[in-house]
Amino acid sequence: MSLRGRPMLNSRSTKLVWGFLLGVTVSEGAALGFTFRANGNWFSALWHYALTPPGLLPAWVLAAAITAAYILISASRSPVIREHALQPWKWGPYVGICLLAILMALITGLFEEAFFRRALMDGVRRRGAGPLLQVVISALAFGAVHAIWGVVARNFRAAWSAMVATGSLGALLAITYLVGDRSLAPCAASHIAINLALEPWLIVTAVTGSWGKSPGKLPH
Repeated sequence: MSLRGRPMLNSRSTKLVWGFLLGVTVSEGAALGFTFRANGNWFSALWHYALTPPGLLPAWVLAAAITAAYILISASRSPVIREHALQPWKWGPYVGICLLAILMALITGLFEEAFFRRALMDGVRRRGAGPLLQVVISALAFGAVHAIWGVVARNFRAAWSAMVATGSLGALLAITYLVGDRSLAPCAASHIAINLALEPWLIVTAVTGSWGKSPGKLPH
């Protein structure tokens, strides 16, 4: 696939994107399987965990607004996202990456919200942390983990951009978690929707450090 006739990814960047997608999908998928392994009906147990409690209407409205805003802002900052997200006719030979990204979106939306929101926020609350500190810890942890996109690519500007963007998203989803009476459902739905709309192009942008660049200036 190319952008205006130029290759979008060199071989190293392509391997990094594949590596991220496969690594995250396998590791977080295995973690979900291990967590619910003792249940007779794995899917039913996971569904019950994600939707109990179902969340309050204000949290669902907030989650919808966060989803729309994050997708629009990401698209406005990245020509790669803007020109390829939700446009399968432009995926070309990278269709395999895009299909894997769909599976990753479902897995990460559930696992990461379960970990960074329910497990982490509930854990620090039990240790006496108030709502503000819960949000801050959740956001910092979420942003720090996603900075790995740029670190592995040896692009620390990209790492910082990824950390700020995902940390901000993490803070908003943490607030949604509190607004929804600690319901995972609105947060997971928002996370899955964002990933479905933006992956793998968000990872491509982070790996190549192409935030704000025109397609013709992407590495090739």
